[in-house]
Amino acid sequence: MQTQPSKPRHGGNRQGAGRKAAYGEPTKTVRVPQSLVPVVVGYLDAMKVAAAGAADGGPGLRPIATLRAATVVPALGRRVRAGKPTSGDDYQEDAVDLGKHLVRDPSNTFVMKVAGWSMRDAGIADGDELVVDRGVVADDGRIVVADIDGELTVKRLKRTSTGWLLQAANPDFADIPVGDHSELNIWGVVTRVLHAV
Repeated sequence: MQTQPSKPRHGGNRQGAGRKAAYGEPTKTVRVPQSLVPVVVGYLDAMKVAAAGAADGGPGLRPIATLRAATVVPALGRRVRAGKPTSGDDYQEDAVDLGKHLVRDPSNTFVMKVAGWSMRDAGIADGDELVVDRGVVADDGRIVVADIDGELTVKRLKRTSTGWLLQAANPDFADIPVGDHSELNIWGVVTRVLHAV
């Protein structure tokens, strides 16, 4: 008696098998040079973190460490006067890597977007982007991003005779005294403000 060979028990569609969707939507294969794979993967991971932060009301952070390509611009060898004009003869003296110029430690540095006008008189406007370094010591007088009772705010950190104060740089906004009833965590120190002119 001849028996029918049994069907193989592998292959074919199985529920729950295959790669899991990381983004909750269809994906597309894209060719990327091997040297750029870590940059692209790092960027996508950072965007996932930023999207998760924005979805749960977080600050919408953009980590600097994902921006690995250098942006070098020429540095002219002349100073520009803000008073009497000088000759327009320009010559390139050097080049400036903007990443190195703006960022001390890429692994501890983030960009955060400002919402509001409480720091207007310190040159920080609504919509500006702050370069925030989590590795810098928050000394008295520094502008910081502080987490107070679960809310992020940018203010100047001031020591007073009664403790610490988060000081606004706009008279229309009240300073925030940090008392025993408040939980204060310095998230990072603002090292640069980026805005268009």
